[in-house]
Amino acid sequence: MRKTVKILIVDDHPMVRDGLKTMLEIGCEDMNFKVWDTDNSDDAVEYLKNEKMKVALVDYQLIDLDGALVTSALLQENPKIAILGISNYNEINHIQDMIMAGAKGYTLKNISSDALFNGIKILLNGGTFFSPEVAHLLANQYYKKLTQKSNKVKGPNFSTSNEQMMDSNELTDKLSRREIEILTCIANEMTNEEIADKLELSKRTVDNHRQNMLKKLNAKNSMGLVLAAIKIGLINITPSKKGKISKDAS
Repeated sequence: MRKTVKILIVDDHPMVRDGLKTMLEIGCEDMNFKVWDTDNSDDAVEYLKNEKMKVALVDYQLIDLDGALVTSALLQENPKIAILGISNYNEINHIQDMIMAGAKGYTLKNISSDALFNGIKILLNGGTFFSPEVAHLLANQYYKKLTQKSNKVKGPNFSTSNEQMMDSNELTDKLSRREIEILTCIANEMTNEEIADKLELSKRTVDNHRQNMLKKLNAKNSMGLVLAAIKIGLINITPSKKGKISKDAS
């Protein structure tokens, strides 16, 4: 028997709401979604007063206010609801605004149904979820802060310490060759389905490897796996000529 999950969609584009609603109502193997949708904050708060919803999908840019304010209003009404920011834009300030407002994740609207269902499951279990593109942005931001802090402490010409090398080697030693392959695919922003096709595996096998890597690397979500990939050297992040951060995944 599938578990019933009450979910709210807040988006000012009817086609987006209808598309998400259809995707959710078709549902997945183990969840049956009961969906409410609206284009404004007042209705969203009113829905929460009458229904005990578990998850809300909140667009970052609404007509008259931003998703961070909607997120704050929803959490004030129901502090236990897990909010997933959704947007067409992957700008870091948008993501940070939603996180600071209390959102448990952020995804772009091009997310696949399988990835969305997986993200909702993670939120229902108390975790955080970021789509691969968003995880890369957050990892890049975190990387810049770490390197800036290191430069201030050690100066611009410090070399990598033995302790840092050991951490990297230990991470690599924990992973099998297949897990390194899958982690590389994750670093290239591939979905489980795309990884399965590329490596000729089932999606269930890929997901099992992903879950095992989360445990081995003590990571909570995809962003944690991306950070591990950076540390191991599967992703090389270097400043571009325009001063932006560019990423090369091997």
